[in-house]
Amino acid sequence: MSDMPTTPLRVSREPSLIPSPTGNTKLLIPSNTQQKRRYTSSPPSKLYSNLNFLAEKRSTIHSRVPQNDQNNNNNNNNNNSANLTKFYKSNVLELNELQETLYKKKSILDARNDEYETYKLEQQEIQIKWDKIVAEKRKIENELKLKQNELKRCENNNIEKKQILERGHTLHLKELEAKNQSELNKLRNEYDMKIEKLKQDRIKEFERRRSDLLNEVEGKRNKILMNDSILADLKQELDNKYLYLREEWLEKYQQSWTEELDKRTKMTQDIENFEQDLQSDIYPKINVLTTRLNDAKSKYEELQKILQERSCETKDLVSKIAEKTDQIEQAKNSSKGLVKKIDDIKNKLVLVNNELIKEETIRRTLHNKLQELRGNIRVYCRIRPVLHRESQDTNHLKVAYFDDTNGTQEIDVTKHNVHTNSTTPQTFHFKFDKIFNTKDSNSDVFNEVGQLVQSALDGYNVCIFAYGQTGSGKTYTMLNPQDGIIPLTIVHIFDWTESLKERGWKYSITCQFIEIYNDNIVDLLRNVDSSDDTEQTKHDIRHNMETHRTTITNITTCELDCETTVNSVLKKASKLRSTASTKSNEHSSRSHSIFIVHLAGENSNTGERSEGTLNLIDLAGSERINVAHVDGERLRETQHINKSLSCLGDVIHALNDSSVNKRHIPFRNSKLTYLLQNSLTGNSKTLMFVNISSASNHVNETLNSLRFASKVNSTKMQKNT
Repeated sequence: MSDMPTTPLRVSREPSLIPSPTGNTKLLIPSNTQQKRRYTSSPPSKLYSNLNFLAEKRSTIHSRVPQNDQNNNNNNNNNNSANLTKFYKSNVLELNELQETLYKKKSILDARNDEYETYKLEQQEIQIKWDKIVAEKRKIENELKLKQNELKRCENNNIEKKQILERGHTLHLKELEAKNQSELNKLRNEYDMKIEKLKQDRIKEFERRRSDLLNEVEGKRNKILMNDSILADLKQELDNKYLYLREEWLEKYQQSWTEELDKRTKMTQDIENFEQDLQSDIYPKINVLTTRLNDAKSKYEELQKILQERSCETKDLVSKIAEKTDQIEQAKNSSKGLVKKIDDIKNKLVLVNNELIKEETIRRTLHNKLQELRGNIRVYCRIRPVLHRESQDTNHLKVAYFDDTNGTQEIDVTKHNVHTNSTTPQTFHFKFDKIFNTKDSNSDVFNEVGQLVQSALDGYNVCIFAYGQTGSGKTYTMLNPQDGIIPLTIVHIFDWTESLKERGWKYSITCQFIEIYNDNIVDLLRNVDSSDDTEQTKHDIRHNMETHRTTITNITTCELDCETTVNSVLKKASKLRSTASTKSNEHSSRSHSIFIVHLAGENSNTGERSEGTLNLIDLAGSERINVAHVDGERLRETQHINKSLSCLGDVIHALNDSSVNKRHIPFRNSKLTYLLQNSLTGNSKTLMFVNISSASNHVNETLNSLRFASKVNSTKMQKNT
């Protein structure tokens, strides 16, 4: 018995030989080095089960062999050996087959271990790539912050340049004022010069008259003096004549004496008459002229005084004019410098505008990369505060702080099992991109949404929709007149398009507002007078596979040019939207409302164009029929709402499938999903708001909404083929 060979339980380092009873066959068991096995963990359970099976088989052989030996020990030892050999031959083949099966499974295990090592290396490589992507994301965020700081500096420079231009304008106004003042002074000087010229002309005229009078007086005096000489000449002549006459008189005394006497008498009479004329006419005239001359002298002296005063004033004016002229020259010189500075500033502004245009293109590219890094499909959760009629217990919701490293935020929901005997509550864990608690306002929510609105202005398809149970605050989030997502979005678009005008961009903003009621499209901006024909008007959804744009036929399109137009459009749509009162919500929306904004921009400087579409959707609330207790028309509405939301869930499930590129995605199962086809594929950006109630009696609906939101959050945007 001690010579019988046994089956080894462990494989040795060297090949082991199991001799057959005939000695012709050998069972080779390969060693560990021949198989090149690499075990990184303990062998699996199947290997242990096979080893145990071999051990049991061996023990069975041993147990059978001794039993036969004891039965036949007293009979014959030779018979016992023959029986043992026969038994061994019948079972050794089965044992060899089992060992071959074992080694095949070990080889399969080795192959699986190799695959495990390969997958582990690939996982490490993927982790390294992920770390690189995270580093690149942080680098891009830092670059974006730098670019934003640069934009702020550029804005500050523009403000300073505007101030410089305003100061230059003020100086220009002062220059014009000085110029006008100088022209006024010039006119005053011309007026004063004309007055002075008139005075000089008057003075010259008075002097001319005075000189004429003086000449006349001098002429009279000369005449008077000339009369004495004439008299002397006459006397001499008379004397000569007298002598001549006396000689003749001697000759002709008697003839000429009488004539001479008459002549002398006549001459004496002439002299007397002349003297009388002097006394009566010439001397009074001389006195009058003398008086006039004295008056003219006194006036001349007065005019001389006035002239001196005017000369002093003229000197003062000349000095002032010289000062003003110097000031004008200085102002002209400074204005030339300012004009040069203004030209330099204009040139710099042109360069700055060109840089801003380039920066705008870079900003759009970086903004799109940042949005893609953050995820083309994002999910935000918003918690509605507790109403007065609801349970005030909110301890079942616990929101963690925002994780800046991973860019996510977590929420835990605790559910107490009322219908089971278990007292241990269940805790469900969910993770989203952002969670807004009950204290966050619509403005806080929009601060996170504004970047997606910017993507629509950059020419991408953007979709923002609110999902949740009825009464969870979806309509308040999207359509609140004061600070809803839709009004704030339009205000943001107006502000941004106005600022882009300086960079050459001009935008055309149009909108459409529809609702999907009982899986039918209804135009909320239709003419109220023709509302009877709404059921006959057919609206079809059409997708352009080249431009990836979605259009709806026979829909009213309104141009948005100011906030007043937006308010009137929203008021008109809210009046025509289908609402009703249910047990779950007093003002329940019975349809899905979609506000579609088309943004078409063109840059006149670079020739760039962009066409973006922004879909702002307020989904109808999901309801359980057994809880809402609706019937008739409300029941039909609830069934259509739940069906469209279920189709949306089927689309999300299909997008999450690993074989989505080969599998059909059921977008056409409902009007809602078919309308959202281009928003869930390609380069579109989609944001989902999951609105939940913080009341504990709505925990089931809250869990259903959060589970659906988690599926959406894990969905990857599928590229268009």
